[in-house]
Amino acid sequence: MDDATRLLEARIIEKAPDADTRGWIHPFSVVEEKPSGKRRRWIAWPREKNEQDLYETQLDDLRHIGEYMSSVHDECATVMDLKASFFQVSLPVHTRRNFRCHFQDGTLVQLTRVLMGYKASPELLQIVTLTLAAHPRYVKRSLAVPTGGSVDVWIDNIRLFGKRDEVEVAQQQVLVCAANCGAAFGEVEKCATTYEFLGVNFSHGTRTV
Repeated sequence: MDDATRLLEARIIEKAPDADTRGWIHPFSVVEEKPSGKRRRWIAWPREKNEQDLYETQLDDLRHIGEYMSSVHDECATVMDLKASFFQVSLPVHTRRNFRCHFQDGTLVQLTRVLMGYKASPELLQIVTLTLAAHPRYVKRSLAVPTGGSVDVWIDNIRLFGKRDEVEVAQQQVLVCAANCGAAFGEVEKCATTYEFLGVNFSHGTRTV
């Protein structure tokens, strides 16, 4: 089974009407190294739309990587990674005509999910993940992670850190929230004292990175 057929069956793309095409994507794949092994990631690059859109992505929540190091002094952390994160967010039907391409046989298709390659996608996913992570700035106080616990989000990665009992409560809250929203996590390391986050190895036992 080829990639196009898999994407169609997974409803990541769908057949498109012939009329009213507003934009095209340039699809390609890359291979990433993950703790669990190599993973092939499909990217749809809407070059023209990226150039035409005047909107500039706002990612103020992403800080310099050095600001994420001090949590190594906490007792432990739970690290979560949204599975196939971009594909978990649906594109509104009226926007899909901006992201079309042809199969080799000429079939016209369009994306149904947020695409990796569009310049606004990282910000969209950052907001989605912050909400799933019950970040106090993005959800009601009654739904936020418990006082005393802390949360970091980087696009589709979540880290909950603090005292073990606080982390356990927070991780359960996030997992329930994700389940209620139909979101799925890939790799989850619960109450870990050694782990990787943002490409950095953390050791809470020795308080080193």
